[in-house]
Amino acid sequence: MTPAAKIASSGEALIQFAEGLARIASSGGGAKALATHLASAFDAAVLIEDGDWRHVTLAGAGSRPVPPSCRESIANAAPDTDGVVRLSSPGEACDGIAVRIRGGEASLGWLSVFPNADATEPANGALRLAAATIAVELSRDAGGGKSRRKSFWDRLLSRTYDDPIEAKDDASSRGIALATGYVAVAIEAEGLDESSAATKLADLRRIALETLRSGSGEIVVLERGGGFVFLCPAPLEIDAQNVRTAATLIPRAATKAHFGAKVVGGVGRAAEAISAYRTVDEARESMFVTRRLFGGSRVMPYDDLGIYPLLLRGGASAEELRAFGKRILAPLRAYDEKHQTELVRTLGLYFQVGQNVKTAAAELSVHRHTVFYRLRQIAEISGHDLDSAHDQLTLRTAMAIDALNSH
Repeated sequence: MTPAAKIASSGEALIQFAEGLARIASSGGGAKALATHLASAFDAAVLIEDGDWRHVTLAGAGSRPVPPSCRESIANAAPDTDGVVRLSSPGEACDGIAVRIRGGEASLGWLSVFPNADATEPANGALRLAAATIAVELSRDAGGGKSRRKSFWDRLLSRTYDDPIEAKDDASSRGIALATGYVAVAIEAEGLDESSAATKLADLRRIALETLRSGSGEIVVLERGGGFVFLCPAPLEIDAQNVRTAATLIPRAATKAHFGAKVVGGVGRAAEAISAYRTVDEARESMFVTRRLFGGSRVMPYDDLGIYPLLLRGGASAEELRAFGKRILAPLRAYDEKHQTELVRTLGLYFQVGQNVKTAAAELSVHRHTVFYRLRQIAEISGHDLDSAHDQLTLRTAMAIDALNSH
């Protein structure tokens, strides 16, 4: 029996379908996720139009032709006693059904469903439940609050604002308390089954928000591709560090919640609100690098990926490369200056002699145990493991950039 047939014949299946709608709505999944849930449940294409017949979203269409609007079909049909309208073309069998989306007495739009070949027609009860849940989402947007807030973040991330004061004033006018700084966390799930993808993504959104929960302000959630970007307020460096730490725990939280799929992500560096696009770009770059080079279910911060983000970006400027080399070696240089040590020199020589500790010790005129001790210090202070090929590449590149730019 197909999932649609089970929903039509079983009260328990209908309850599970309704619970799926509720989970998506409570997680803020939106009309798109709700449409996808309905499309998966009934093996159908789902079209949502607003009260002015404007396209809201389309899900599950695949290769099936779907009309750009059902306005004419609905106008030419009469609803049955449940308010469900059967859509058909002249002289042809019914090829879809529609139900009005209502918010109280107001008409917010129409939900139209087009089952694929041999698929079971959606039960009226399930269709009305979906329409009622979608009505909640459209009602939120009807007052303009949600869409106006979303448009602010779209404008901010597209670099529309030149003046931080202008951005702050515009945010305030839309009911947004703009933080002074943000850290972006990009998250995606891999290997999701199409039939449960919408529900799973809503679960991932909830898990991530619970893990990232911050006392510094509201976390902004942006849908990007098949995942999310979370803009977390970080007015202070300690807040940024807390976000980075929490983000790395999301895969563990997903496993604990029996999420059942791999979670991959990246974390950008802290950025002022006016430059939030930078931390978003870095978070997505980090996610890409993490997926391609490190594998597994993990979230990695931009600063932990060394040279890879610059290699991914391609065409890095001389200034970006110098900044990278300076950032990587800064902790070692600071330690050398404070304690009159030679960690940077030891590291460079260690690489030059092919990582031969005995030869490095002779060149430095110290005992080889001293070299071993310095190498342990270098790993601890820099945060880079000299036994890791990835970390070695980062340190070698930083040393090479530093040598090329030394005077």
